[in-house]
Amino acid sequence: MKKLGPGLLFAATAVGVSHLVQSTRAGAEFGLTLSTLIILACVIKYPAFRFGAEYSACTGESVIAGYERQGRWLLILVFIATIIEGVGVIPAVGLVSAGLGMNLLTININVILATMAIVLAASVILLLGRYRVLENITRIFVVVFSVLTIVAAIAATTQLASGQPLSTPFAINEQNLFFAVSVAGWMPVGLSCSIFLSVWVIARGHLHGRPVTPEEARFDFNVSYAATLVLALCFLMMGTALLFGSGIEIAGSSNGFAAQLIGLFTQSIGQWAQLVVGVAALAVMLSTVLAVVDGFPRTYANITYRLMKKNSSSWDEGRLYRGFLGLQAVTTFMVLVFLLRSFGTFIDFITALGFLSAPIIAFLNHRIMFSSDLSVTQQPATWLRHWSIAGIIVLTAVFPIYLYFRIT
Repeated sequence: MKKLGPGLLFAATAVGVSHLVQSTRAGAEFGLTLSTLIILACVIKYPAFRFGAEYSACTGESVIAGYERQGRWLLILVFIATIIEGVGVIPAVGLVSAGLGMNLLTININVILATMAIVLAASVILLLGRYRVLENITRIFVVVFSVLTIVAAIAATTQLASGQPLSTPFAINEQNLFFAVSVAGWMPVGLSCSIFLSVWVIARGHLHGRPVTPEEARFDFNVSYAATLVLALCFLMMGTALLFGSGIEIAGSSNGFAAQLIGLFTQSIGQWAQLVVGVAALAVMLSTVLAVVDGFPRTYANITYRLMKKNSSSWDEGRLYRGFLGLQAVTTFMVLVFLLRSFGTFIDFITALGFLSAPIIAFLNHRIMFSSDLSVTQQPATWLRHWSIAGIIVLTAVFPIYLYFRIT
């Protein structure tokens, strides 16, 4: 456990909307049919995520510094791509957290107010504690929740009737393809998280008074990445075993979905687990909120500082971070007020946005990882280089397909 840090935060970020919501829905609607898609999405994105952590461990700098050396105009491109994703991510994870919280406390209040309360509370906590708070909170709850999820998935398989179908043909139509894109877009999480990984590796080094080594970064990331894939398949299995073919529709509100989610656990393990699982699920979602509420403003502030520092000596990265935290709260409120109509539709749209920034970030991470910033001995092996190129090609090809179905 002492070896896990930034990767654990990565897992906390991933085991949120993409797992609790999208993987469960995929199992409920298509059974195990989309398991291949989930595995492929994780495989395709692996090099881009790994490079985020490994670059910082090798150079002692964030990937944002690497982007800047490739061209300052690339910082603007990354800034725009990250904003597109970040504007939707914060409301989405806050919304799911609010639903879990209201279900656990058996209260029914305005979901927008509940979401904003969670986002604002996370912002205040981060202003007071920053990285140390992130790592300490995440360490316990992610492990507890992971163990409970695996136990629940195993228990769910015992409820499968003999001869019960586990999958259904995937009809090629606009609705199904858009759902598939939305599942893959945030599986295991949006590629912006590779930037967060990079920054967290630097922050962990500062916390412990020594740089994180490349070997430590790879171990931390690989363990956490494998865990996110296993947990995604666990939620897919629970959705399949307990909802697929049952005729039960996924609830159209965050509170209703939270009740169904907790119901999956209690139906698998037993009524005794309702409170324990409810607390653990809420805790892991709150750690997700903390991670993304910190990660996006940290990224915005770093990029803005690098873009503007040559024009003014008064720019301070800490002040920019605090400013973006406040601006993020405002945009979250606006998105919830003007875009939230249907919970499922909103989540599909926001998760699909993950594909808009993915090709850009994957390309840039590949470019800096094989640049002169790293020595030949530090650069990844040839097979990983080809793997990364193949992933970039796939992500780039999916982008116009997504736009076609959104425009037509």
